[in-house]
Amino acid sequence: MHTLEKIKNDLVNLGIKSGDTLFLRISYRAIGKIDGGPKSFIDALLDVIGKEGTIILTAFPKKYIRQMRFLHRRQILSSNTRLKTLTGVMSEFAIAHPDAKISRKLEFPFVAIGKNAEYLTSNHTHDKNAYWIIEEAIEKFNCKCLRIGGEPLFGTTHLSLEKALRDKGENQTNLRYGIYVKENGQTKWYDTPNVLFCKKAFNRNNKRIHAISTIAEGTVGDGYAIITDMRKAFDEEVKIFSEDIHNATCDDPNCIICRTSYSFSDCSYPKFLLRQTTRIFSSEFKQAIKTIIKTIERITFGIKVI
Repeated sequence: MHTLEKIKNDLVNLGIKSGDTLFLRISYRAIGKIDGGPKSFIDALLDVIGKEGTIILTAFPKKYIRQMRFLHRRQILSSNTRLKTLTGVMSEFAIAHPDAKISRKLEFPFVAIGKNAEYLTSNHTHDKNAYWIIEEAIEKFNCKCLRIGGEPLFGTTHLSLEKALRDKGENQTNLRYGIYVKENGQTKWYDTPNVLFCKKAFNRNNKRIHAISTIAEGTVGDGYAIITDMRKAFDEEVKIFSEDIHNATCDDPNCIICRTSYSFSDCSYPKFLLRQTTRIFSSEFKQAIKTIIKTIERITFGIKVI
């Protein structure tokens, strides 16, 4: 079991310092057991970045398909209720921290602790983009991404893909999800439009982004840890998508995101459904049925998002 001091030393040795603003992508399982649990990790990190530093984590709640919202009128978010997140144990413990601040945009919330937490969360309102808080942290506070374990993501792909689609006049069709939010005594449904990206396509570009944006690599507890410059990662991803917007897609003929969701995708829904129907008579029939269901959902409930 790792002690609080051990974790603090690992974070310092990795290169984290006082005043840092960090977007966290942390797998507690990758770190291993810590004396005091996830709370001790958060305490250790806050000690290292000090009073001038800030940490930011996703705190996304369960959302529902817009067309089915009448079934979920009792699932209401409010600033007066404890936010239940689906984005991991670290987010849960961050929300429970006495100094935690939650986005006003409760349909797409982040949790932040530290010097700039109040500014970032209070200005992340319903009219702002989903990932505005990250974009603002990059622009104003030189935000870096601290990842320990988990998937090799840099925290900027939603932003960079959204910009590339907008700049090129393209769009993407996804299911429209959302949730009810109660404010000032009134309950209102809020959609949460957000671009999706294919992880296979991302992995193809991963090495290039990694080479450009990596600040430091090491170990925290038992887990592989990396700090990346989010500005450099964002700029490089935008460059990759600008060179060829098809860099956002993979080569898998059965990838529903890449083959059907973009305005520049190479497959129509009927053609894609026909392709999946032929798979039913093969060893891939279970996956084919799941993909057919997802495709029908997109046809029925999908909307264009940029």
